[in-house]
Amino acid sequence: MFKSIFGRMFWTYAILLLLVLSTISVSMALFFTRFTERKQVETIASVAHTIEYWTATLQIEQADARSMYAYDQILNSWSKFTMSDITVVDRNGEVFDSTCGLRSVPSDLMSCIDSENVFIARSDFNGFYKDTVLTVAFPLKYKENIIGAMFFNKNIADLRRSVMELIMMFLFSSSFAILIAFIIVYIQAKKISAPIVKINKAAQLIAAGNFSERVEVTTIDEIGQLASTFNFMASSIEKSEQQRQSFISDVSHELRTPMTSISGFVRGILDGTIDDDKRDTYLQIVLDESTRLTKLVNDMLEMSKMSSDEFKLDIISFDINDLICSCLISLESRIDDSGLEADVDFRPDRLVTLGDKYQIKRVVLNLLDNAIKFSHKGTSINIKTWIADGKAHISVSNIGDGISEQDLKNIFDRFYKTDKSRTKDKSGAGLGLSLVKNIIRLHNQEITARSEKNSDSDSYTTTFEFTLEVQ
Repeated sequence: MFKSIFGRMFWTYAILLLLVLSTISVSMALFFTRFTERKQVETIASVAHTIEYWTATLQIEQADARSMYAYDQILNSWSKFTMSDITVVDRNGEVFDSTCGLRSVPSDLMSCIDSENVFIARSDFNGFYKDTVLTVAFPLKYKENIIGAMFFNKNIADLRRSVMELIMMFLFSSSFAILIAFIIVYIQAKKISAPIVKINKAAQLIAAGNFSERVEVTTIDEIGQLASTFNFMASSIEKSEQQRQSFISDVSHELRTPMTSISGFVRGILDGTIDDDKRDTYLQIVLDESTRLTKLVNDMLEMSKMSSDEFKLDIISFDINDLICSCLISLESRIDDSGLEADVDFRPDRLVTLGDKYQIKRVVLNLLDNAIKFSHKGTSINIKTWIADGKAHISVSNIGDGISEQDLKNIFDRFYKTDKSRTKDKSGAGLGLSLVKNIIRLHNQEITARSEKNSDSDSYTTTFEFTLEVQ
């Protein structure tokens, strides 16, 4: 019953509703009983004054047969009106008149004669009544003297019957309301639990490897937000899984190719298939391939380090313009061999920034390396620095085939390769720009990429721009 959210919600609300109904029913029963009893006493009190008047007029001042008959009729009328038996006695307990034929009053009830207040008791009048009755007694006065008492005996069962009728009316209306409430609670519990059940099933399917599973979002409340968050999480997991598979495929290919070359050339050298005069050439190839393997492994290790909380930056102040110039000098031969030119625009000439100089140098080298790889021959690589909004801005631009809008959205993702637009390079594993993004992120700065078509040709100008803190 309480093993599911639906069961817990439904039965919790149901029990609460029943407890509330029970509490209200008991409270209403007590209230109705006291209220009915009080109203009866108030009604009898008003009648008692009338009877007191007629007792003095017809029993004392005009004590003839006709007056006594009229007095008897008046008592019977008020008895029917109050639905109680009326008995009038003198101070000695002798009965003046009684609507029920009562001949004596218990001595313990005669104490009301000495009291000027209403006297309420429960009694069977020494066995006269089969059941206990509610007795309301009033002192009878004549000319400011107490001469007797009036007793109004009302059947308690009649009182209870009236109370029960009121309670039954309350229970009937409450039961109808409770039924409607149960239906609403059931529907609401289902509406809340059903999406959670679907999310749970979808989570199980995703855990089993079905990363395309999604949950339908039908509301905008917390459950709907949970479903939307779950779908976002599922999309992220699916994207990560696709990247992981792509990365494994790319890295496997990247590792397999140099390892195959290395093992083949080394085997050829060992078994004598490769001539001695070509040995140095093939050993150089083996060295290049092993260097590429080392770089790939080092990049993967760097990515892992940057993803951990233990990675710390060595923040110092340095001139970013000098850093860019040193990077260009180190890549001068590659730029010349590719038939490219490097244009710089530093504003100001000296721009001191704060950051990890070694890591920022990796960023600049990576961006310049990509620009060299993907530039059309005979074009220029443009490097600019300037200050805007209190930050140093650095951009690296090149002219080439460009990057599509879809690729721009994922260009900084780990393991992502833009084979469609940058087919000139298939050697990377898609880690370079992800490393760049992580380094800039660790500096609490931003990096963006854009690719715009040139109006005078079919080429595109691709620009990477990042920011640094100015000292």
